[in-house]
Amino acid sequence: MKNVFRAENGYVMVYNPTTKSAMKLFGNNLALVDQWLNSGEINDLILKLSKNGFIDINMSDQTKADLRKLIVQCGKIQAPLRSMCTPEIMNIELTTRCPLRCPQCYCDLHQGKDIAKEVALKYLEQAVSLKIPFINLSGGETLVYPHLTELLEFINYKGLRSAIAISGWGFYSTKLEELKNAGVDEIYVSLNGSTKEVNAKSRDGYDKAIKALKLLQNDQQVNYYINWVARNDNVSDFPNLVDLAQSFGVKGIVILEQKPDVNYVLQATLSEENFLMLANYIKEHDQQLINISVEPCFSPLRAYINNYYLWNRNVGVNKGCGAGRNAMAVDVDGNLIPCRHLLYPENYDSIDNYWWHSEVLNKLRSFEDFKEEPCQSCYLNKNCISCRAVADKVKKNFFSGNNYCTVRVMEN
Repeated sequence: MKNVFRAENGYVMVYNPTTKSAMKLFGNNLALVDQWLNSGEINDLILKLSKNGFIDINMSDQTKADLRKLIVQCGKIQAPLRSMCTPEIMNIELTTRCPLRCPQCYCDLHQGKDIAKEVALKYLEQAVSLKIPFINLSGGETLVYPHLTELLEFINYKGLRSAIAISGWGFYSTKLEELKNAGVDEIYVSLNGSTKEVNAKSRDGYDKAIKALKLLQNDQQVNYYINWVARNDNVSDFPNLVDLAQSFGVKGIVILEQKPDVNYVLQATLSEENFLMLANYIKEHDQQLINISVEPCFSPLRAYINNYYLWNRNVGVNKGCGAGRNAMAVDVDGNLIPCRHLLYPENYDSIDNYWWHSEVLNKLRSFEDFKEEPCQSCYLNKNCISCRAVADKVKKNFFSGNNYCTVRVMEN
């Protein structure tokens, strides 16, 4: 896959879809890249960027010319408040249908439906035009969707990176071959426990997930991960889950913050003791053995584990809830929403118009101006943007500035 270059306000973003990594070029570094583009003289920065996969020293003259234009453009372009000029992540809700019945599920499975293929392709075309590099396809159960391979083929052909989440239902060797041929980049298997008993407290389909992991391990041709939701009833099992993931050769574990279920109930909320136990485990874990990452919207956990004596690494647009800041979603009805958990649908034909003119997104971006307790007095508040979907569903109104932190982390 070719790298994607985008002009942002004051900097150029470089995305390497193959490694799913990104880098900002600004200030002196941007000047050094511009110098290389104009003179052809390779400097130490260009060598470093080349080694890390962000610059192709042998890029075409046309690509160089396009990059020069972006460097000029980034000095003029504007962005909405506290956000990027354009989203870098788009999620498409393919279906709300699912044959499993997970206790933690946020979908109303009695009203199952699929997104129209033409609608999904319309927004994927716009993603290509806007250089949105990362596309997540979700459900319901993603494999239920009848046009999944066609969408994956389109994403792959256009040079974007695709990720799908599965439960393991319907995942056989023939389906894996189909997905690989369509160009899927990442597969995330949902698993909340190392044993069937622990997993069953919040999820259905343990045996199916394990079979999926075995199949992916035997194949070794697709990057595969485990999505694990942190809950009070499974957190003590997390070290066992890490061992299980390593035994299956999993590339990484992504820790998700639990969201309210379909009845707006937030189940098994982490206690402060269990939050700290999980955080300390992550901080002490050897990432060389297996990567453990925390999703951005689980911002309290990210802010805590990235906090040091004089600074905190949890900064920038990815420091917390990315809804309307670097990410957005398309729901199953073809409406645009801030994320798949924040159900405030708006009808825009253009992602660009939605990003710049949505009243919902503008209010989300103003959250920091109206912080209340428990966020206001928390020592991590400058490095944390708590999940707006959790706050909204539990307190029923994110517009008011109400906050909700699953665990109040006190300074010690």
